Amino acid sequence: MAMKSCKECGFPYWLSKLIRWNENGTITMAVNPDYRVVIIESDFLTHLFARVEERLGLPISHLVFEAQRNASVHTINSQLDKFPYSFGRWGPNRRIVVHAFCRLSIWLGQAYTKAISYKPGKGGEAIVRNPYNRELMAAIILGAFESLERRPFEHTWIKMDGEDVISIKPAAQRPEISERLELEYPELKPGNFYLPRCRSCGTPRELAYMRWNEDEGTIIDNRRNARMTFLDGYVPTSVFREMEKELGEEIYPLIIQAEKDYTHRRIRDLGISGSEMGVLPRRERESIYENALATLPLRGQGNPVDYHYSYDGLAVTVENPYNEHLLAGQMAALFEIAEGKNAEVEWSSPEPSSIVFNVRPIEHQKV
Repeated sequence: MAMKSCKECGFPYWLSKLIRWNENGTITMAVNPDYRVVIIESDFLTHLFARVEERLGLPISHLVFEAQRNASVHTINSQLDKFPYSFGRWGPNRRIVVHAFCRLSIWLGQAYTKAISYKPGKGGEAIVRNPYNRELMAAIILGAFESLERRPFEHTWIKMDGEDVISIKPAAQRPEISERLELEYPELKPGNFYLPRCRSCGTPRELAYMRWNEDEGTIIDNRRNARMTFLDGYVPTSVFREMEKELGEEIYPLIIQAEKDYTHRRIRDLGISGSEMGVLPRRERESIYENALATLPLRGQGNPVDYHYSYDGLAVTVENPYNEHLLAGQMAALFEIAEGKNAEVEWSSPEPSSIVFNVRPIEHQKV
């Protein structure tokens, strides 16, 4: 079945009905305004977690898996717990819901999935092609079925006609660590960030650069040929919190540096980092800051309500930040690109759901 798209902008029609871009810098589920979604580079989390494991020499995949599984349960519950979607848990309706799961993974750019078999209460099998991360995709699938059938599942991977196939079956129980990775939902502040929208489906017009490849289950940023994915907005914070418990605070410099590297690459790929060597004129620096910060609400990562900059530092206030460490890396990279100096970053939270990032140059170091 071909994907139904908006005739005005090409955005997937049903996805535009499931999620909503808000004026407070967030993307949320339409039926659950507390539940956030963010858009990130598809390979970022894979790269980040591999970097942490390599540097610390300790496995963290189990933490990431359980956090993503919990997020998936919460996402699907936010739909199926409400009337009339609750009928999806009844008898043969569950097969319709499983088909919807497969379509959703394509709309979100997480993977191409197609159910091969499904027996309620006993499990099933599905083709999984081009997952943004294979094990995190497995966690999403398990969480979806656990929400649908209200019981734990486990999985294995098999090959079938050259395709990767996930096979799931009921499990006796979930791992103990899963209970420690429950998600938290900070209260969101209102906002008035203006997003020009498509007249037909209401999604931001600036997202017209995104191209959906239905048969591949991918979303491509046409401006720089980078794959993008819609993901649960609270997974990073939940995972980082548990990583700190097991590995200590030394994980955070690794997280910040990883985000700095990705932000450097993204901004330069977008051509908004300037072409001159040395000190940039004020007008060009202003353009870099404004253009880069304006992408945060588009990606559901927060609302930049105020910023001040000079050669000696950058101060940015972000309301409803999706994760302070990842945003700290972005702010540091932004200053480094605009000012041509290596930077360090600190932040404080003067009130709930608001963070002030302060970036300063590291003396005698150039980017």
